[in-house]
Parts: sequence; C-alpha cells; structure tokens
Amino acid sequence: MRGFHEGSIRSGRLLAILILMVIGVLMAGCGGGGSGGEPIEPQPCSITGVSTGTESSWLAGLDGPANLRWSHTGSAAAVRIELLKAGVVVATVAASTPNDGFYAWTPATGGQPNGSDFGLRVTALGETGCAGEKTGLTLTDVTGCNLAWTSTVVDSLTAGQSTVLTWTGGNTSDSVDIELWQDDLGGEPQLVGVVVAGTPDDGSYTWNPIDSFNFGTNDWFELHIADAVVPGCEAVSDVFRLVDNVNCACTIYGISDSASFTLGQTVPLTVSQEHGNGLVILKLMAGAEPVPGGTIVVDIPVEVAWDWAVSDYGYTGADRTKFHVKAIDATDGYCVGISDVFSIR
Repeated sequence: MRGFHEGSIRSGRLLAILILMVIGVLMAGCGGGGSGGEPIEPQPCSITGVSTGTESSWLAGLDGPANLRWSHTGSAAAVRIELLKAGVVVATVAASTPNDGFYAWTPATGGQPNGSDFGLRVTALGETGCAGEKTGLTLTDVTGCNLAWTSTVVDSLTAGQSTVLTWTGGNTSDSVDIELWQDDLGGEPQLVGVVVAGTPDDGSYTWNPIDSFNFGTNDWFELHIADAVVPGCEAVSDVFRLVDNVNCACTIYGISDSASFTLGQTVPLTVSQEHGNGLVILKLMAGAEPVPGGTIVVDIPVEVAWDWAVSDYGYTGADRTKFHVKAIDATDGYCVGISDVFSIR
C-alpha cells in the first residue's frame, strides 16, 4: 500500500507541474509577455506606397473618381487626406476616412492654378509624424469650360486665301478643334471638314489657306470651335458665304461600265486630274466600302498609264459584281474619283 501511495503522490506532482507549464505558456501568449514577461511592443505607425496607380493627370470637373491607395502599419483606425500644391497643403480632401488603404478621390484643384506640381498627403490620425504622400500630379480645372468667337468673319471668304480666326476661352483643356459646317437652305447642319484639330487654346489660328474641302461655292457656312476633350464646350460663328470655284477632281480611265475581269488580268489605268497635286492613290472598293488591305498603288502620277494586275486582296464578300477603283489625291483626301462598276471572277 505504501508503494501505491507514493506512486500516486509522484503522479499528482507531475500532473501539477504540467498544468503550471501550460498556464505559463498561455499567460505568455495572452498577456503579450516576452520570455522575460515584458509586454510586446505594438507595431510602429507608417503610411507608405501612396499611389494613384498609372494615372497622374486629370481634368478636374470632368475626370474621376481616381483610386488613391496606400499601405499602413500601426493601430491608427483613420487617416486625413490633404491636397498639396508645390508641397504645401492647400485643401482637405477628407478630414477623416478609414485607414483601409483606399479612397475614391474626385480630382479638384482646391482653387489653385492648373499645374503639374500637385500632390496628395495621407496622415494617420492620432499619430504624430506618421504620413506619406504622392507628388507630381497634374490637374487642369475644366469646370465651367467656355469658348466664344471674337473674330468677325466677313460676309464672304475665298478659298485659297487666308484669314486669322480669334476667340476667347476659359477653363478649357488647353486645346481646341475648329471645324467648317454648312447649313444648306436651313436644313440639318453638316460637317464639311476639319480646319484644325488639337490646336493650342491661345486665342488665335491662321486658316491658311481657306479650304471649302471641295464643297464648292455656297452660302450658310459657319465655323465651330470646341474643346478637344470637354463635351459641350463649344461656340458657333456667324454664317458666311464661301467662294471656291477651283475644285480638285479625279477621273479614272480604263474600266468600262459592267466590265468583268479575271484575277491576275492586266488592266491599264489612267487618272486625269483638275487642280490637284499630280499624284494619286488607288484603292479597290466593294460597293461604297473600301476593301480591307485593298490599296492598289500609292502616289502614282496622273496622265500616265499604270498596269494593274487585277486582285481582290482577299475579299470574302458574296457579291463580286460591284467593285470600283477609287482615286484619291495624295494630299487632298476630298479630291477623289470613282471608276465605273466591274466584276472580278
């Protein structure tokens, strides 16, 4: 019995020691103590990797929102986001927003002049000196974009001459398009041609030479000016008469109406031209549509026969009876000529 009693005591002591060891381990884990029982220090605060992704330029009032992201450590639950201009805080974007690494920012200049020296600063609330920032951002405020013609278009303009067009603009994207339109007999206005695309919004453009885009002499022309990227920011000039008695035109010879050609057959083509530059581009058309890849030849001189080895350039359409050859002046895309219709078999 004595041996049994002593064995029980030893077993009880061993169990007690094991329980104490488990409790110690648990206390070390739950109480944050290190090996010496000291509390584990919280991770220090940091705001890093402030980024707007691949975007760094916006039109304020038109673009957005932009995705602002950052990485963080520490216990700060919220951050403050501020707009910088040349490194100086100029506006508060968000006084307090969750410190979750993301904020949908609507780009705005904060009343500052446009520029490429803007930035965003993210600061952890309650943590002195814990901040990160993104600089080198470009903002252009197009809120209230407006344009107005200041030049007085004379009652009649003559193609081939030049005139200076002037206007005023505010809060534009810094570039404008100018187009020639015509409102024939009060009908629906139609685009005649692009005078210039993406010219600087500096208030002046010399239209040289004045071009009717082969529209010819007519009344009720007007000039449209529009911001190159801001929808609805535009102005229309007074109407005027445009005189153009010298129109470029091309005529194609060598194809009779309803002719039928075989692939590889040689067909001599000749192009005559009035008021062009003397060089033309020939393209194959299927009805009114260009055949993909169907450029026959580039920059051949007019009045000179050119042998075309007939090809359909891989055309896969079912109707092979409505082909045309189109001649286009090498420098004036409005100066064209169309051959008679033919078939390729």
